[in-house]
Parts: sequence; structure tokens; C-alpha cells
Amino acid sequence: MESSAPDLRDLPLGSLLLRDDLVRPDHLRDGLVEARRTGRRLGEVLIARGLLSERDLAPLLAEQEGLEFVDLAKLDLREDAVELVPEQVVRAAGAIAFAFEGDVLVVAIADPTDTPGMDAVRAALTRRVRFVVATPTEVDAAQREAYGDSSSAPQGEDLS
Repeated sequence: MESSAPDLRDLPLGSLLLRDDLVRPDHLRDGLVEARRTGRRLGEVLIARGLLSERDLAPLLAEQEGLEFVDLAKLDLREDAVELVPEQVVRAAGAIAFAFEGDVLVVAIADPTDTPGMDAVRAALTRRVRFVVATPTEVDAAQREAYGDSSSAPQGEDLS
């Protein structure tokens, strides 16, 4: 049976924000104008303006990309999972390996549209990986828990 429901990847973020009553239409319109003018992403603009929280945005991005959203702050990091991906790779990708599902490594990523970042994580592994989405703040906190402050991490190397 064919579904007439649109593929969520084809729905603009603004449509999802309006569907879920997360922003007013006039705020969305203003945000879109600023995003186009500045080259920033719509979600970034709305968060910077205080019109949207990353906690509201992340599940929508996950839904749009067909990934699960996790509340990373409520989950324990498995040290053996963390150790499988080099710190430099996960920091550059805005990600953290935190669990296993059988022999599949579960990696939380802050930006599920960052294909080069996800590819870099995959390239660093010899096993299958399943990506889930968490807020940038939670990924950053998990990285600090696993590796310490990012100021001690190597900087400036392009991993793509």
C-alpha cells in the first residue's frame, strides 16, 4: 500500500516548526529572512533569537533525517564505546560514541545533516555504527565527560 504522506526529508524545517506550533509564522518568516541574509541555518537563527530551544530543534532534525532522538544527559557513557572512535574525530564531527546494540556502536551526533562528519566517524571504525541525535549541549557535555575540556584537544586538522 502506497503512502501519500510526504517524506520528512522533503519537508522544510519551517513546515515542521509550524506543524508542531514551536514558532509563530511571523517569527519563522523573520528567521528565514535572516538565515538567507547571513547564510546561517534557520534553526541557528531561531535559537540565537531565543525563539526556539535546541531541545525542541534536535528531535525535529532527527525526525527529518529518520533517526532516533536521545536524551544523552540521561544515559551513561560506556567507556569501551567511547574508546573506539578517536577523540579528534568525534570532536570534529560533534559526536560521541556511547553504547552498543549487539555489535553495532551507537553514536550520538549533534547535527544529523553533517554527512562528512558522520562519514569521518564511519571511516574511523571497523564495525557498523548507528547514529542517533542529541542536542549540541548534551554532546558537548558528554565529550567533556569522556575527554575533558576541548581546549586540550588537538585543533585545526581537517578530517574530511
